Amino acid sequence: MQSLDLKTKDLWSGKFTELKSKLEELEVQKCMYIAHHKWSALKEIPPVEALIFSAWNSLPECYSEVKKLAYGVLTIFGSTYSCEQAFSCMNIIKSTVRSQLTNKNLETCLKLKTTIYKPDLIKLSKACKANAPIDVTIYICVFI
Repeated sequence: MQSLDLKTKDLWSGKFTELKSKLEELEVQKCMYIAHHKWSALKEIPPVEALIFSAWNSLPECYSEVKKLAYGVLTIFGSTYSCEQAFSCMNIIKSTVRSQLTNKNLETCLKLKTTIYKPDLIKLSKACKANAPIDVTIYICVFI
């Protein structure tokens, strides 16, 4: 019922037409920056997700059920890529040769493998040379 009411009001056409034009402007702006090789300027463009969520957040509370539905749809994964990536990494890490890894160590290795974490290999090698105690889990996962 709320969605029908929202669609018939000027609020719908006003807010979401404005959102559509902002999103189109952002795409044109991104293309212009790319065409002129202004890579640092691309970082200053607000994320699309922020504009979409702010448009939904600006709806009055009387449309709370429509907002909940929109949030649910907007937060669904676009694909199963991240899940497939995690399972693929897990199969590489915990192979038949390394089947004795504990769940804690496997979890740590998966976190390292699927994030942008870059270990400081020079610091690790210096610590090994100096016989300083280091976290064995991190040392194992560095070489995966």
